[in-house]
Amino acid sequence: MESPSASFDPVAAGALSEAHSRLLLETLVASTPVGLAVVDLELRFIQVNEALASINGVPRAAHLGRKVQEVLPELWPTLRPQYQRVMDGGGPQTLEISGMTPKEVGVERHFLVSYYPVRTATGVLLGTGVIVVEVTEQRKAHDALRDSEQRYRSLVEAMAQPVWTTNARGEVVDPAPRWLAYTGQTHAEHLGLGWLAAIHPDDRKRVVRGWVESLRTRTSYRGEFRLRYHSGGYRDVVGRAVPVFGDGGAIREWVSTAEDITERKQAEAQVETERARLHAVLTSAPASIALLSGEEQVFMLVNPLYRVLSRGVDVTGISVRDIDEPRARQYSRMLDLAYTTGKAQWETEVPVTSDYGGGVDSTRSFDITYQPLRDVHGRVDTVLSFAIDVTERVEARKKLEEWAASLENQQQWLEAVLDKTPVALLLMEPESGRTLFANQAARQMAGGDVPQGLRAESYTGLHQFTDEEGRELTSEEIPGVRAALGKPVHAEPVVWHTPTGHYSVLVEAAPLPAQHGHSASVLLALQDVTELRKTQAQLQHAVSLRDEFLTVASHELKTPLTPLQLKLQALVREARTAESLEGLRARVVRTAEAVSGQVRKMTTLINDLLEVTQLTGPSAPLRLEAVDLATVVHAVAERFKAQAAKAGCQLVIKAPSGMVGHWDRHRLEQVTSSLVSNALKYGPGRPVTLKVERIRGRARLSVKDEGIGIAPGSLQNIFEKFTRAVSTRHYGGLGLGLFITRQIVEAHQGTLRAESEPGQGATFIVELPLARLAPAP
Repeated sequence: MESPSASFDPVAAGALSEAHSRLLLETLVASTPVGLAVVDLELRFIQVNEALASINGVPRAAHLGRKVQEVLPELWPTLRPQYQRVMDGGGPQTLEISGMTPKEVGVERHFLVSYYPVRTATGVLLGTGVIVVEVTEQRKAHDALRDSEQRYRSLVEAMAQPVWTTNARGEVVDPAPRWLAYTGQTHAEHLGLGWLAAIHPDDRKRVVRGWVESLRTRTSYRGEFRLRYHSGGYRDVVGRAVPVFGDGGAIREWVSTAEDITERKQAEAQVETERARLHAVLTSAPASIALLSGEEQVFMLVNPLYRVLSRGVDVTGISVRDIDEPRARQYSRMLDLAYTTGKAQWETEVPVTSDYGGGVDSTRSFDITYQPLRDVHGRVDTVLSFAIDVTERVEARKKLEEWAASLENQQQWLEAVLDKTPVALLLMEPESGRTLFANQAARQMAGGDVPQGLRAESYTGLHQFTDEEGRELTSEEIPGVRAALGKPVHAEPVVWHTPTGHYSVLVEAAPLPAQHGHSASVLLALQDVTELRKTQAQLQHAVSLRDEFLTVASHELKTPLTPLQLKLQALVREARTAESLEGLRARVVRTAEAVSGQVRKMTTLINDLLEVTQLTGPSAPLRLEAVDLATVVHAVAERFKAQAAKAGCQLVIKAPSGMVGHWDRHRLEQVTSSLVSNALKYGPGRPVTLKVERIRGRARLSVKDEGIGIAPGSLQNIFEKFTRAVSTRHYGGLGLGLFITRQIVEAHQGTLRAESEPGQGATFIVELPLARLAPAP
C-alpha cells in the first residue's frame, strides 16, 4: 500500500525481500508513539497499533474488523465527514478534533488527526489511513494562557487607578491609557521619563531616589506622593512598581500602579480629628471613664477622674484581672459579662473609697455603666467603663427618705392608733352608707370586703346579721344602716356572719361633723365580744362540770365510807357479843379484808385527782428505758385476772414479744390498766382482747371489749376531764381515767383514739413511736 504523499523506491524495495519489508513495516507501525490505523472502504479497522488502541481506551484486538462508529460512537458524528471526504476522492488533511472516547467517559479530549487515502500502485483506493496525536494537555495549557492574558487585560482595563509599564530602565515605551486619563498628560509627554513630570515638584526628588534605588537593587518599589490630576491640582497616591523577570533572570519590564488614597487620607485625618476630639471629651468629661480591651481587660485609656478612683496610679496597660482586690474582682466580673453577652451592664450607687482631695480617704457613690464597643465586623473588642458620681443624689435621696419616713411614721402612728385598735372601726358616709374607712379589725372580721352602701343585698349572704338567737335582721334593723341614716345606736348586740366566721359584736355609732377638709361621716364601732361570749359559755359549762364533778366526787368518795362505817360498827358489836376469841378473830379478818378493798377504791379515786393535778401542771419527766410492750400487757393482764373473773370476762392476749421501744414502763402499765379496767367495767360477761402489733413503723396496743359501746358524739369528748359517756348512776368513777391515759400517751409522742358503735363494744387504740423519744422541751 502507498499514499500519494509518499511512494516506495522500486530499487530500494527490490533490495529487500517481501517478508523482510513487511516485518520492518509492522515493527515501525507497532512501535511508533503516535496512533496509526487503516480503515477499509466499509469503514472497518484492518490495521491498528497499540498507541491508537491506548488513546481510544479499546484493546487493539477489539478494533480489528469492527466499524469506526461501533468503536467510537461518541466521536462518529465528527469523524464521518472526514472519512466521507477521503472516499469521495479528497487528498490528505490534518485537523483538530474534540470529543469523548471510551477511555475517559464524559471527559472531552482533543486530538490532532491526519486522514489520507491508501491506494495500490495502480491508484485503486483501498481505504483511509489515519494518524492520531492527542493534544488535550497542550490545548488546556493554550486555553489557560489565553484566559490568563484575557483576565490580565480585563483587570488592567477595569482598574480605576492608573496602570503603566516601563522598560528595564524605567522608561515608558508603550502608551498607558489609565495614566493619561488620570494625569491629563499627552502621549508624547509621558513617554520615556516624562511620566515623572506629573509628580508634585516637592515629592519628585524623593520619588526619583526611591525609583533609582529599586532599579539598582531590582526590588519592588513603594512610595507615597502627590500626583497631578486631570481636572487640576494634585491627589495623594501610593505608587507601586513590580519587576517582571525574563527567562534568563534579567528584568524584562516594570509594571506600575498608582492607588488614589486622597479620600482615605482625608477620612484618616477626619478620624484622627474625631479621635482627638473624643480623647479631649473623655479626658475632660465630669465622669470617670476607662476603655478596656478584649477578654484580657487591659486598660487602654483612663481619664483624669478615673485616676482619682485608682488612687493616682496610672493603670494604662495593666489588666484588671491582675489586681487582687475585692472591688477589682467585681469590676472584672461586670466587664466580662458585658464582653461575653454584648449587652450593656449597670451597677448603681457603688461605694468607692479613695482620696478625692485633701489627703483623707472618703467614700463616694457611683453609677457605673459597662458599654460593649464593636469592631467593623460587629464583634465586641472593647468595653467602655463610665462612672458618674451620684453621691449628692444618694445623700439627697436619703434625706428625702428620712423626711418622708418621719412624716410617714407620724401618719402611720396616727393610722395605727385606729388601725391597730382591737375594736372594729368604720367611717361611713351619711345617707348613702358608703364605707370611707375600715380598720384592720373590721377588715379581718369582714374577710377584707366590708359591705358598701345601704342596699339590703349587701348585708345578706356573706355578710348576714342576726340577733343572738339566730334570727336574721332586716335591713332597717341592722345597726350600721340605722347609724348611716342618723339614728342612735348604743351597745346593741348582734351577730355578724362573714366569710371569716361568726362574730358577736356590740355596736356603737356616733356622728362626726365635717372638719379639716373632711366631709361629715358616721363613726361605727363594733366591739367583738365573741370570745367573751365563748368564755361565758365555757365558764357556764365549767361551772356545770364542776357542780357535776363535785356531786360525783362526793358520791364516789362517800360510797366506800358508808360500807366501811357499817363494817366497823358491825365489828364493834361482834366484839362486844363474841362468845369465843376464834370467832371474833375470823370476823376481824373478814372485816379487815372488806375494809381494805374500800380503802383501795378510795385511794384510787384520790390518786386520780392527784394525777390530774400533776398532768395539768408542770409534768414530771418520763423515766425512759427499753421496754417490751408485750411484757407490760402480760403483766397487767396477770394483775387483772381476779377482777376479770369476777366480772365474768375472759382476757384474750395477742401480744408477741419483741415490740421494744424507749418508754416509761410504769406509765405504760398505768395506760394498759386504765384501758383494761374500762373494758371490764363496760363489757362484763364478754371477752376482752388485748392485742400488740407493729403498724407503719409504730407500736400499736388495742384493747377491745364487747360491751355497751359509745355514742358517736362522745368519741372525742370522753378524753376530756370529768367527761363521761354514761350516767354516773349506773357506772361509778370521776371521769378522769381516759383523760389521764391520753396525757401519758401524748407525753410519749403517741396517739390515743377510740372506735365504737352503740351496743357493739369499743376498741381503744394506742400508737407509740418505736424510735428513741426526743427530749421534752
